[in-house]
Amino acid sequence: MVSNKWKRPESVPFPSVWRRFKAKDAETGEMVNYRVEDLPEDRYEEAVELLVEHFLKDEPMCKAGGAANDPQSIAGFSNAWKAILQDKISLVCFKENSNEIVGVNVLKICSKDVEDGIPEDAGKACTDMLRAMDFATRSGDLFNRYQVDKYFAGFALLIVPKYRALCLAEQIIKARQGLGKAIGVNLTSTVFTNKFSQAAAARAGFEETYVISYEDLKTRGPLISFPGVETESVKLMSLKFH
Repeated sequence: MVSNKWKRPESVPFPSVWRRFKAKDAETGEMVNYRVEDLPEDRYEEAVELLVEHFLKDEPMCKAGGAANDPQSIAGFSNAWKAILQDKISLVCFKENSNEIVGVNVLKICSKDVEDGIPEDAGKACTDMLRAMDFATRSGDLFNRYQVDKYFAGFALLIVPKYRALCLAEQIIKARQGLGKAIGVNLTSTVFTNKFSQAAAARAGFEETYVISYEDLKTRGPLISFPGVETESVKLMSLKFH
């Protein structure tokens, strides 16, 4: 990933809490408090390890490409995530009174005057996913459509397996609003690749900016096949803050 000129404003404390909410406890079923905050620097390695362990096995494009079993792709994704975390805007979800990571959202600032290339030798699964995401993002023409010179994008959304089906993804995505307003970036956009994250983003108020079916990805744009994917389409979804 190319280094970005953008820096988090020093006036915005790091880490900060961006959202608090109630949801069921994964073990007891009782309603408990959760919080979404900036991912602290001392948890970066742990977050990347969780993404390698779970995201690469479960995310549709990664699963189709066998990313979890490809050392080169594992290294490609890990290096990309570690570079992105340096923007200091990625989010983590904790249950109150616990430091166990229950969810992570890797977020990156994208600027109009900074061209990010796809890393070389990142592994086929990693390269295929980044190419597909790049195609969907370019097709959405975000800078012109929303009249902005920068936005922040998601490059991985993970809910740790035992905490799934609790609607935590929606709450983590909603936390982007407070973050965006604080750092002075009023657009967030993400290529959501599975039906569950797409539904969570829709509930969080995101609109569909560009949609292409997995079937059409075989014959248009990057010409990539993701066999066995159960989700119908790839969706670039966006939310502009007012």
